[in-house]
Amino acid sequence: MDRPDVTTLGAVPETLLIPLAARMIAPERHPDLDFRDEEAERIGTRIGFDPGRFADDTGSMRGSVVRAMWFDRVVSAFVGAHPNGLCVSIGSGLDDRPARIGLPESVAWIDAEFAEVVRLREGVIASRANVRNLVIDGLEPAAWIDKLPWDAGRPALVVAEGVTMYLAPAEGEALLRALVEAARARPASLEWAADFASPFMVRHSRRNPSLARTRASFAWALRRPEDVTAIAPGLALIEEADDISSRCGALAWTMSHAHRLCTWRSIYFAARYRLDAIH
Repeated sequence: MDRPDVTTLGAVPETLLIPLAARMIAPERHPDLDFRDEEAERIGTRIGFDPGRFADDTGSMRGSVVRAMWFDRVVSAFVGAHPNGLCVSIGSGLDDRPARIGLPESVAWIDAEFAEVVRLREGVIASRANVRNLVIDGLEPAAWIDKLPWDAGRPALVVAEGVTMYLAPAEGEALLRALVEAARARPASLEWAADFASPFMVRHSRRNPSLARTRASFAWALRRPEDVTAIAPGLALIEEADDISSRCGALAWTMSHAHRLCTWRSIYFAARYRLDAIH
């Protein structure tokens, strides 16, 4: 069987290797987090990827795992509350979250990704009846929403882990509004969970040791979780996780707290929002 080639990935898709490395080495490097992703280890071996490319960036490696654990919890909570719901993961990379959390067969799961990543996923991730890939067209970044199996009244959760900061601001804002519009048109309840970089992080993204080893950089910044509710009226903030960066080692803790002292805002945050169905 031919080995999938990850050396030809585009600038942003290439960044999927950073969290893959983090998940692969988590049991050895961060045993206190009690996180193990056997699929990540298998996938990394299958594509011949050496996580050592990023392993010495302790902050990014630990942060990726802490972030993954938060998203795992959000997804598991939604699935528990909506056993027949729809889950959509934007920019999944080589993460097989359905396998890691034990996704029930009654839940429909969509991984929305660029065509080159979908081809890679299809070569290394086992297919399941209730899980499928959906290609995102870079020229029409929100067109894929109309292709979702999102029936009227069906609750949906859309997650974007490690994605928003790579979007152009106008593109990110358009995506949020398109999701809200789609939910209202059904009508159906919508939950949105994502992580966001601050303006400081965006300005200095190329100083991140892991990102500097790729060709990508950050583009979209938000100052506070409430900015999302202003961009897409109707979404209500229901949970904020602003302590992820402070749990990623001494340097990250120092930068996070210094930024908060100077700006009264988080340097980085993840948050969950909800739009209730309007009948």
